[in-house]
Amino acid sequence: MDMNIKPSKILVGMSGGLDSTMTALLLQESGHTVVGLTLKTWHRQPDTMEKEIRKVDAITRQLGIEHHVVDVQIPFHQSVVNYFCREYLVGRTPNPCNRCNPIIKWPTLLQKAQELNCSYIATGHYVQKEFVNNKWYIKRGMDLSKDQSYFLWNLDQPVLEKALFPLGDMTKSGVRQLAISKGLQAIAQQNESMGVCFLDGTNYREFLAEQLDHTALRPGDIVDEKGNVLGKHNGIAHYTIGQKKGLGLNDTGWFVAALKADTNQVVVSKTASLKTESLNLKDYYLVDPMGANNSQSVSVRIRGIDTVPMIPGTIQRISEDKLKVVFEKPAWGITPGQSIVFYDNDLVIGGGIV
Repeated sequence: MDMNIKPSKILVGMSGGLDSTMTALLLQESGHTVVGLTLKTWHRQPDTMEKEIRKVDAITRQLGIEHHVVDVQIPFHQSVVNYFCREYLVGRTPNPCNRCNPIIKWPTLLQKAQELNCSYIATGHYVQKEFVNNKWYIKRGMDLSKDQSYFLWNLDQPVLEKALFPLGDMTKSGVRQLAISKGLQAIAQQNESMGVCFLDGTNYREFLAEQLDHTALRPGDIVDEKGNVLGKHNGIAHYTIGQKKGLGLNDTGWFVAALKADTNQVVVSKTASLKTESLNLKDYYLVDPMGANNSQSVSVRIRGIDTVPMIPGTIQRISEDKLKVVFEKPAWGITPGQSIVFYDNDLVIGGGIV
């Protein structure tokens, strides 16, 4: 942890996991006054958050720090869960984390920090931040295998100014070993949380079936590119671009090429290209919009995992509500609804939703 700030009162977002616990402990050991905060979000299993809150209560008692809980279940369900369901219903592939962070999580952290007179907000994300030309930027974490910068592309300046990421210059394995050395073996050995938090381990198809009225998941036709009916589907929300398995077609080699919400059709192909050379974004955010008035070279990440290499390209702002993205080499499998994120070396300069 390398942060050049004087001893301050810092609000730490805490979930009971290794990363947020170590964030609180490291800040405390550095002389800061730490206050823990847990956001009570909506979950498929009603007792999920109660268990998490009890876990954080125990950790904060052990650390000797305050613990506050803010109930955001209603706005979270309205803005994140409903969005998640709506997007799938129209054939799009949403990223709920990129929806929650700028709308629910970080604004709530910032507001509570102000109420509690905290100077900063800290989380256990494996990212860094850097001040360049009077702007704060998210920077990739040192542990690239755990880098979470993809999920924070749309945080605004008031949030970034107050945000601290104590684990950004550490590795996950190093954090785990440090926790063990501090006597926190149980926390260090916890399984990592993966996937969409509110699904509580179920897959998204089962979740949609639970949450939506049966009339919303209307059966329809699976057609080829010429419109020939090849089979039936049980709702376009159950399919994604590029999907090959589970189509229920006798012949092999088919994959999903398009999802047409207006006609309720799943379009399949054996030959269509899923490569994209360029696209226009309407929903985008840039830290410095003026930088993209002329064609600006960037690296583009189209999925939030480091094993998928970034793609060189350019961005150019066509208007306030349109950004053109051109890839140096065609990008494969970009699906409507997903986030794509722009980097200048290690700095996140913005992103958008396809």
